[in-house]
Amino acid sequence: MKQIVFLALMIMPLLSFAGASDALLSLLKTPPSERIQLSSEKLNALETLKKLGIINSEPDIVADYNHIYMANKQVPILGGVLLALDHEYFDSYVGCCVNPGIALVMHVGEKSVDALRLMEFAKENACSVTPFEQAIMANELEESLLDTSNKEDIVVLSCKLHDEANTQIE
Repeated sequence: MKQIVFLALMIMPLLSFAGASDALLSLLKTPPSERIQLSSEKLNALETLKKLGIINSEPDIVADYNHIYMANKQVPILGGVLLALDHEYFDSYVGCCVNPGIALVMHVGEKSVDALRLMEFAKENACSVTPFEQAIMANELEESLLDTSNKEDIVVLSCKLHDEANTQIE
C-alpha cells in the first residue's frame, strides 16, 4: 500500500504538467476565426492553468488589451519551457491595434528537432514564432524575463488573429 501511495505522489506532478501542456495546446489551437472571443472551452483551459498553479488567478501585467501571466512553474511545451502567457482580448474598442488570441513566451534550447516541431505547430495552427527581441511585448514583461533568462533563448509563439504563420526565425 505504501508503494502505491508513493507511486501516486511521484506521478501527480507529471500529470499536472501533462494537463498544463494540454491546456496550453488547446488555447493555441484556436482557429483564427474564433480568436476574437475565446470559447467557454478555451476559457476552461485558461482556468485549468490557474487551478494547477501554472499561472496566477489574476494577471501579473495588464497592458492595453493584454493580460500577461508569468509562469509559476516550468511547463514543457513544444520543445520549450513556458515563461509567460499573453491573453490579448477584445471586450470593447478603446483604441487601435487589438490582436485577440494567445501568445506564449518560451525558453527554447538549441535542439533543431525542437525548433522544427515548434515551426510545424505554428504553420499548422496559423501562428507566428518571433525572437523575443523582435516581438512587441509589454516593457514590464521584458524587464522581468531578462532577469531570469538569456534573451537569445526566448521566443514568442503567438496564435492571435493577425499572425497567420508570420514566422521570423529559422
